[in-house]
Amino acid sequence: MIIFVMRHGEAEPYKQDDQSRHLTRFGVSQSEHAAKWMAKQLDAHSPLKQVDLTLVSPYVRTIETLGAVEQFMSIRKTIQTSAITPDGNANDVQDLIDGELLQDNSIKCLLVISHMPLVSLLSDVVCHGFNARIFDTADVLMINYDFERSSGSQLGFYQSLT
Repeated sequence: MIIFVMRHGEAEPYKQDDQSRHLTRFGVSQSEHAAKWMAKQLDAHSPLKQVDLTLVSPYVRTIETLGAVEQFMSIRKTIQTSAITPDGNANDVQDLIDGELLQDNSIKCLLVISHMPLVSLLSDVVCHGFNARIFDTADVLMINYDFERSSGSQLGFYQSLT
């Protein structure tokens, strides 16, 4: 199965209420370009034609990133979860992913839209050898995930517009 781990697009400057920060116009554009890349990757890995499940942080900038992605990719189901906010625990998120896969064996493609440092830490836990690389805004790691082993390998890495 395929897992995409994506950091949200560029957000407006930090403010006291971090959860309500919106994407900038550039952040929307970054997210759209990342979505086009993911859609192209799905086409290359036929028969995957949609994202079966998206896990998204409830923060405004991740929801807006999802909105940009949905313009270019079909998404069957979305779950907002506070487990994938910036201070989320990567091991707990992997358990969440495995739990969703256990409940629904029809999931062949999963997308996680979250924040630094969680996207980096999660990628390192799920994709051994990834070495917690820093994600710029709208960067995406594509993982070939083996649910039986709870382990994956890197298929591709999209570096967003900067």
